[in-house]
Order: sequence, then structure tokens, then C-alpha cells
Amino acid sequence: MSHTSCLTPVRVFGFALVLLGAAFLLPAAPAQSVAPTSARAATPRFYPVTLPKPTGAFSVGHDFAVVVDRTRIDPLNPLADQPRRVPVHFWYPATATPAPSRRYVTDRREVEFLAEQPEAIGGGEFLRTNADEGAPPAKGRFPVLLLSPGFGAPAEFYQVFAEQLASSGYVVAAVHSAGVNGLVTLDGEPFDSLADVPEKPEDIVALNDLVVADLQSVLAQLKDGRAVPTLKLQAALDLTRIGAFGHSFGGSAAVRLAGRDTTVRAAVNIDGTIWGEDHLAGLATNALFLKSGENTDDPTMAAAYANLKGRGLLVTQPQTAHNTFGDSYYLYRVLLGKNADGLTELLGRNTAANLLVTRQLLVTYFNVELKQQAPATLTRFLAANKARVTARTKGF
Repeated sequence: MSHTSCLTPVRVFGFALVLLGAAFLLPAAPAQSVAPTSARAATPRFYPVTLPKPTGAFSVGHDFAVVVDRTRIDPLNPLADQPRRVPVHFWYPATATPAPSRRYVTDRREVEFLAEQPEAIGGGEFLRTNADEGAPPAKGRFPVLLLSPGFGAPAEFYQVFAEQLASSGYVVAAVHSAGVNGLVTLDGEPFDSLADVPEKPEDIVALNDLVVADLQSVLAQLKDGRAVPTLKLQAALDLTRIGAFGHSFGGSAAVRLAGRDTTVRAAVNIDGTIWGEDHLAGLATNALFLKSGENTDDPTMAAAYANLKGRGLLVTQPQTAHNTFGDSYYLYRVLLGKNADGLTELLGRNTAANLLVTRQLLVTYFNVELKQQAPATLTRFLAANKARVTARTKGF
């Protein structure tokens, strides 16, 4: 898959394809960021990086479960007649713990793959998180947000957003659609991402339908308790307040889910072409459509905003690129140190500052839609950040 595929007007892809593609397609590292290579076994030099500290009132916990939907046969599993299995990562408000304990990636297949490619991102060893694995949930009940990653991007590659939302009083259930969202291990066997996106538009729609169905399966099993790894976490879910968000291919799935399921009260599409025709008829939900600065020629988000039946926002972050949204910048910082700031074509300009704006925009938006904060909170946020965002609103 080519590097430019990630940057085409049709924003199918997640940023992780740049990192996890067959050739890794990383720009050459500056000389000072890699140890001398005269010896065959020379070890690259990496820069320890920590994801930005969440600013909410809660500590952050993480847990994991696999949803098994026996009503669906998995069309992507090479083994015949297998039920659809959907891994889910949970980030949630937690009681205070001495120190974050979670590795950046924990799935065996992801760890193995990264370790095989140390020249890319240091085997995932040098990017630190702010979450504590298995920490007890904080007291209270919290709104639930489904997260759908971009094509080829594991659910774990959006922790910059998941941690901030969890610290702000949300349970984030990141849904990893096996065969669509990168590398994962199921039943002890690797289940790798699709090699490429289908060529025919109708096949891409069918694949996005599969992701929507995965979100629906997870939501159904959250409601009946089967999807949650612990009873304590189940007790922390407020399933009367549900939202969804996603990046790229997952952004399309998130808003399409909300348009079909009235229990999903709001959705965010981050820089994703919307597949199918749902948005042309008008999505029956409230929604935020967030465009990167390079997204100037994809008409689907503007059409979805114009036809939206609920209240909505169409927001652009002019300095961003499609691959800004997620943890890609921090993974490049591990490899390149401060030189990662020079990857403007891939990651946009002033990336660290723009990511902080994006994650607070998500918190502010969902606070209005799911926590009944005054809509003026959102309009004030947009006005305060007018140097980094432009916005159109309706219904606010």
C-alpha cells in the first residue's frame, strides 16, 4: 500500500497504515537519532516519550474483553463458520493508583510485530501511557463512548484521546474490528489486517457495514453485561448516555451507527469519508464532523452536516493532516525525537498543540451532548481556539 493512499481525498485509512504498512514507509531518521550501524546488531537509539497527561479529574484505568457474536459468521476469518469475535479495549475513570502500569500495546501479535521492526517505533517499549492496568473503577456511573479506529489502525493507537476522555468521566470502549483494524490475537492465533481496501465502492460500503455491525454487537453486549470484563466496570456504565466517535473509516462507522441507533445520542466523525447513502437522506442524530486542514475535496462530510436531522458542527483544524489524529506523532517522537516536528506533510504543523485542542474539543462536545452542559460551553471553546479551529454550527 502506498504512502499516498493515506492522504488521498477519499479518507478511508487510519494513520497506522503509515506505521504498519509492509514497507513501513517511514522517512529516513536523522543521523543523530540512530546509533552507528557499522555492526550488524547495532541497536537504534530511541527517545522515551509519554503521552500527554490527561487533564480531567480522574485517574485512568484500562481493561480488555472479547465480544463473541454467535449470531454472525465472520466473513474475514480464514477458518470457516467461525462466529464474529470483536476485541474491545476499555479506558475508564479509575481510583487513584501509585503510578501508571500499562504498556502502550499489550496484544501479543502487536508486541511481536513491533519487536520485529525496531527501526520503526522501538518495539512499543518507549512510549509510556497514563493508564493503570486493571485499576478499580471510580465510584459513580459514567457515559459510554464507542471508539471506532481507522482502517488498519489498532484500537490502542488512539490513547491520546481515550485517556483524556476517561479522565474526564467517560468509559471509552474502543472496538477493534478484526480483519479491519490491524493486528490482533484471537484464540492464540494472529488475525492480521486486510492487505488493502477493496477497489469497488460497494465493497468498501460492505466493509464499513461490517464495522457498524461490530459496534452494534459490542453495544448490545454492553447492555446485557456480556461485553464487560468485570462486574465493577459494569456497574460504572451509564447506558442511558451513549456516544460514538471514530477516525477515518471508523468515523464513517461511528456516525452511521448513531444514525441507526437512537440510544446513541451523539457521534463524532474525525476526518472520514462517509460510506453508503445514510448521510444523504439525513442522519437522525447529533453529530460533530471534524476535518483536517488537507481535507478540502471530500464532499461527504459537508453533505452529512447539511442533511443532518439533529444539531451539528462542521469543524476544521487548518494546521492538521489526516494522520494528525491519534498517537502517530508520539510514535514518531520515539524514533526521531524533536525532529518529528518536521514531518509536516504527514502530521501537520504544531501537531502537539493541535492534538491537545482536538482532545479537549471531544470532551467539550460530549459534555454538552451527554452531560447536559450548556451549548454555550462549546461555542465559547471554539471562540477561544479560533486560531486553531474554524467552525460552522447549527442548532447551537
